[in-house]
Amino acid sequence: MSLAEEIREYALDIGFDRVGFASAEPFPQLAAALEERAEDYAWISRGLLQLNKAVDPRSILPSARSLIVLIWDYHKQSFPQELTGKIGRAYLARLFLPKDRIFGARLKLFRDFLKQRGIALGTRPALPDRQAAARAGLGTFGRNTFIYVPGMGSFAAIVTMAVDVDLGGESREAISRCPDDCGACIRACPTGALYEPFRMNPRRCIAFNTYAPGNWPLVPEDIPREIREKMGSWIYGCDLCQEACPRNRKKLQEKLPPDAYLLEKAKTITLTNLLNMDEQFYLTQVQPFLYGYIWHKKFLQRNAAIALGNSGDDAAVPHLARALEDPEEMVRAYAAWALGRIGGAAARAALESRRGREDSAKVLEEIEIALT
Repeated sequence: MSLAEEIREYALDIGFDRVGFASAEPFPQLAAALEERAEDYAWISRGLLQLNKAVDPRSILPSARSLIVLIWDYHKQSFPQELTGKIGRAYLARLFLPKDRIFGARLKLFRDFLKQRGIALGTRPALPDRQAAARAGLGTFGRNTFIYVPGMGSFAAIVTMAVDVDLGGESREAISRCPDDCGACIRACPTGALYEPFRMNPRRCIAFNTYAPGNWPLVPEDIPREIREKMGSWIYGCDLCQEACPRNRKKLQEKLPPDAYLLEKAKTITLTNLLNMDEQFYLTQVQPFLYGYIWHKKFLQRNAAIALGNSGDDAAVPHLARALEDPEEMVRAYAAWALGRIGGAAARAALESRRGREDSAKVLEEIEIALT
């Protein structure tokens, strides 16, 4: 058995669904795209993930000779209706890297397997997972910029590792199998983040706005007002462009077994519970479930406030009024926005009551706008 066959077999044994190998040569198309759209991608190129380095895997691992691409189908079980439309399926699937979570533990097993064979590997700060999967022949691009894998659609978690051994990897060109006349994903995007085929402005993406503003370096503090109103009920991620895609239709219509853990979480992870959660609720009920890119409860509280405001439901007013007393300025500001969005006498009374006691200029501004 060759080394590549041994690696593939072990990856499948520990639960990955596809394994591929690709050349570790640079990705010129990615380099050109980042240069062309530098302003849109500054937060990820120069910031947390340093995607500008990812265009050449040897900047991640100088001795890189091949890329290993691992894919896991995260749509093997059904998702509770109470959580879909609020939390993206990728986050419901808990694709988290900490070693005490199943996905992270699986990756640790795989890394240990490589290290035991004397293979050097690199993964950080980032490698271009989607481009690597296409190069390895594992999938093709959709017009929504996702990679589509046969039998999975776009619900594929991709992990790429650079290694210092030659595994005879592929070097295929990135292609698409979307019909030429299909624009379903573009039409489904309410913010215009998908503004033409294969092109996205991430700063307008709903998913981006649920976790990045105020949380990631080089990203503005606030979610733009025009985006807030279009976020609907999404509090973490967004699946709209994937749900609209004909290439995902078969996957979405499959009769799948339920995820027992998610059925339990659906009982407690509600918008009102999130809005006014205390630290204990966050640490025991929310943080282990929705870790990922959000590292402080105030961001989920903010998102819950936006979702409740967009619901237009008068029943949310008492919960938002309580949130006006939250110690976090961000939570109070977005609760004020949400009360203004719902409107009505009760919402107005809550805003006027807080106005006389509020000492934050930002919150006062939101209150004044909400009252106009």
